[in-house]
Amino acid sequence: MHLLMGSDDGIKKIMQKENLEEFAYDSILTSILENHYRPGDFLLETEITERLKLKSRTPVHHALGQLVAKGFLNKKSKKGCFIPPLTPEDAEHVFFARENIEFQAAASAALHASDEEIETLQGLIRKEVETGEAGDIAGYSVINETFHNFIAHISNNKYIQQYSQHIFWRSNSYIFFHYYQFKVNLAEREFKISPAQHMKITEAIAKRDAGKAGKLMKQHVRRTFESIFQT
Repeated sequence: MHLLMGSDDGIKKIMQKENLEEFAYDSILTSILENHYRPGDFLLETEITERLKLKSRTPVHHALGQLVAKGFLNKKSKKGCFIPPLTPEDAEHVFFARENIEFQAAASAALHASDEEIETLQGLIRKEVETGEAGDIAGYSVINETFHNFIAHISNNKYIQQYSQHIFWRSNSYIFFHYYQFKVNLAEREFKISPAQHMKITEAIAKRDAGKAGKLMKQHVRRTFESIFQT
């Protein structure tokens, strides 16, 4: 009985740890979305831990580590994590890479996706519309990320999935700081345009049209870039 109790306690501790890390991650991301941080700012573990009223810095440390791994934050030795500077040249490179990686992801998904996975994509689009209509930028961002990452997942290629996730988050740096926060009127338009484009991509995947799915995805990513820098 004592061993069983110990096992239960261990499971509870693991669940608590995961919940705290998720809480820290969501809180940090929300702070970034709400413009509490800007490119070049450092995100200090001690400050965030105190603000979130956590007893340990560990959940914050792990949450920041996730954002570094995804390419959204950079890390500087002995100074911590910071939001990398944003430049037009870097943006061009980031979105060019994303166009081509996600082109391959959508094309491959059209060849490998199951009917159930296509239904999942359709469900994500419905949620995307709901969060957009509610003006929930943070919620919309999460659904949008999930949609793109799921297409990479069903491409059935682990390397496409890995690089797609990384480049998506790097491009999100520009979307968050140059698009949603500085061009609210365009963000409202985005809530209507993006789900419609996602639906067309999903329809091409459902029809197993790899060429069209890839082309639509590439156009979708390029339109995002042009909306940020050319409007």
